[in-house]
Amino acid sequence: MPHVLSRLRLHHALEDRGHDNVVRVGHADRAWSDFYHHALTIRWTGFFWYTLLCYVLFNGVFALLYMTVPRQVTGTRPGVFWDYFFFSIQTFSTVGYGVMAPVGLVAHVFSACELLGGMILNAVATGLVFARFARPRARIMFSNSALIRHEQGIAHLSVRIANQRLSPILSIDTELFLSRLIVQPNGRLVRQFDPLPLVQSHIPVLRFAFSLMHVIDEGSPLHGLTIEELRKEEAEIVLTVSGTDEVSGQSVFARSAYGFDRVLYNHRFVDIIDASADGRITVDYTRFHATEGE
Repeated sequence: MPHVLSRLRLHHALEDRGHDNVVRVGHADRAWSDFYHHALTIRWTGFFWYTLLCYVLFNGVFALLYMTVPRQVTGTRPGVFWDYFFFSIQTFSTVGYGVMAPVGLVAHVFSACELLGGMILNAVATGLVFARFARPRARIMFSNSALIRHEQGIAHLSVRIANQRLSPILSIDTELFLSRLIVQPNGRLVRQFDPLPLVQSHIPVLRFAFSLMHVIDEGSPLHGLTIEELRKEEAEIVLTVSGTDEVSGQSVFARSAYGFDRVLYNHRFVDIIDASADGRITVDYTRFHATEGE
């Protein structure tokens, strides 16, 4: 049994750390095999440095080509790499200040090839930058803790979500699952997702904040389970949210997960929405994660 528990913890740790720490045998995830996806998901710092590296390499290669025909580019000094490098940049960007220009057949062929390649690369780079800026983001805030409390003899689980934008999110669908690592009779580990039905899973308009609630009755996967059993199975509460941004009309998605070390018992969320004296609604996001015990 201790060996099985150690495998459970290892399996869970690998899932938490993400795909970068998982070795996939028989499947190579190379950047060039899915270039567009990698270019969209890489960090902005990495995207900038990779773009700069490609830019320097591209112009450096053509600078070396122009150096092979030194007398066919006016305004350059023979053997001076930086003259040809900056001429390549002018050609690549189609600036053409007029000081340096190709005059020979071979230099004209090189510059024509660079112009074609430059237009393609500029179009790709522009499209990637636009796609990265235009990529939809939900900007949904999740409470730091999930709460389990008893009210009028009924136990329920609740999680709070909030919209961080000024514009509302429309037609939100939410799903709540109990995720557990189950040990099969043959000793194999299986990730099992049991749905936790919500009292209200569809939200027509999310302007500020909303509390999602699951009733822990006899039909609930949580019914009868102790904290020790849930922690032994590395159980988590997984929440997914999807909706439509009103301004852009794009579909947005967000998710969060709560281990049972982040579950508070007999607590409730502090109210964050108040009506001011002038009739305006005040939403205090500084109290969004705040709870109070009973």
